[in-house]
Amino acid sequence: MLFSVNKSLIISFFLLLCFFAFLIFLGEDASIRVHDNLEANIAWYKSLADQHLLLASSYTPNETVMQAPRIAFGSELSLIAWLFVWFKPIIAYNINVVLMSLIAFIGTYLFTKDSLKLSPKIAPLVALAFALLPFWFSGGQSAAGQPLLFWSFDRILKKHHSLLEWTIFLLFPFYSSLIIAGLFMMVLMVAYLGLKFLTNDKRIAYKEGIFALVILTVGYVLVEYRLFLDILKIGTPTGFTPHRLEFIQGNSFSESLKAAKNSFLGGQNHFPSIHTYLILPAAFLYSIYAFFKRKTLATILLCLLILAGIALIDGFWTYEGFETFKDSIPILKAIQLDRFYSLYPILWFSIFALIIREIPIKFALVLGAAQVILVLFSNQVFGDFIKKNIHGRDYVSYREFYAESLFSRVKAVLQNDSKTTPRVGLVGLHPAVAQYNQIPTIDGYVVLYSLAYKHQIQAIIQSELNQNKFIKDYFEKWGSRCYLFDNEAIISGDGILKTQKCCTKSLDYDFVKLKQLKCGYIISAVEVQKPSVHLKLLSKVEDANWRVWIYKVL
Repeated sequence: MLFSVNKSLIISFFLLLCFFAFLIFLGEDASIRVHDNLEANIAWYKSLADQHLLLASSYTPNETVMQAPRIAFGSELSLIAWLFVWFKPIIAYNINVVLMSLIAFIGTYLFTKDSLKLSPKIAPLVALAFALLPFWFSGGQSAAGQPLLFWSFDRILKKHHSLLEWTIFLLFPFYSSLIIAGLFMMVLMVAYLGLKFLTNDKRIAYKEGIFALVILTVGYVLVEYRLFLDILKIGTPTGFTPHRLEFIQGNSFSESLKAAKNSFLGGQNHFPSIHTYLILPAAFLYSIYAFFKRKTLATILLCLLILAGIALIDGFWTYEGFETFKDSIPILKAIQLDRFYSLYPILWFSIFALIIREIPIKFALVLGAAQVILVLFSNQVFGDFIKKNIHGRDYVSYREFYAESLFSRVKAVLQNDSKTTPRVGLVGLHPAVAQYNQIPTIDGYVVLYSLAYKHQIQAIIQSELNQNKFIKDYFEKWGSRCYLFDNEAIISGDGILKTQKCCTKSLDYDFVKLKQLKCGYIISAVEVQKPSVHLKLLSKVEDANWRVWIYKVL
């Protein structure tokens, strides 16, 4: 045997602590996900803290983020929101990452050991691999905490519960999201409970299981009270129409089928499961082996069937044939049933645990270690650091993305030219950069704002949209990124254009309508060669990553 039980657990936990130390050591120099993260949620939480908006009413405008309503930025009963009140943003971010991974490790160890009956010598490796997954920051425990929640549910159903399991159900909604994952976890638990009832399993404590689900439901209703009041139109301003009602998702059947295939084989980027290169082939090979050896395959096949169903929902949720149906039930556009993919990590890792439970322990240890390595190098923080220091491939760090030193100079230019706090529009860079630096923007990335405001921005940029079908469809058919799009300066993934494009010929905007939104300045990542009579160049500032032109709207 390679390890004793204690050694396996201690070594795995020590390696997790090393990862935490590495993350904290890098600090603002770490490579951190941009998509739905640096470009959005982190700036949102900071804007709430900066303006003391956390406890504001649901339709109080966020002056920094395009005056979008407070309800668009999550609940004040979420732990993540308070971390940004109590700590500096990067510290709040790292505390959240540590908590997610720590709870993921503990929960997966208990779930695989107690519920899936995996050897205590192997369970720590599976727990480590799960804990190192690059969980989406704003999800909190939505994915990371699922093993702990399902372990608690299993204990309650088997009458092995204590105060701990009930406490987990009580607190879980305050550190996870109902609409992103909570609803779908509850569907899975209800389905499991229903299956046990249909098979007349006398060992299950049905009443306690239902009560646990009631506690979870009540907790989510409390945390998401703004959402439920809004659904009931309590406190919603008369005439307010959300921009989401204009969502148009029209993939063809073949496109939807391809998306479903990619979802099953590759997973989903907000809820990564890193199953493609090891877990999926292992499931395929073990299924063949078990079939010929007549070993029990029911649980693994059931999990694979559920995963296939989730992939089909994910792929076909945007199928054009379903649009009329979704239009008839508006709440479906808010819930997004494709988010069953939030169950990917725990289902794929459950399959992995069930497979290595049945093979010799030495081989299981090798597979467990291999999965840890795969996940570690797939984690952006570690993977990008290795690429930079070994292969010379640079990345944009947290510090470089938000460029606080540079934007302090931008603010100085704006303040010297204006006696009031100016509102700005951004060209060629994510508005979140300005928002993070407390510069109010007329544009931004927001999950909920008024359809009328979208139409105002659309009227400003319509000429630019008409020159590029991609950005036209992107804005008109979705629009949550309510940006001042330019036909030439299309933002890259990291938002930095300095090494990609030097300039744009002109900004074909309706500047009269732009001024109606009280936009006093344009901050551009590219030089406007022909700024027209509507723009006056005030200054150009730059650092090692950004080159920014500041124009006054005349």
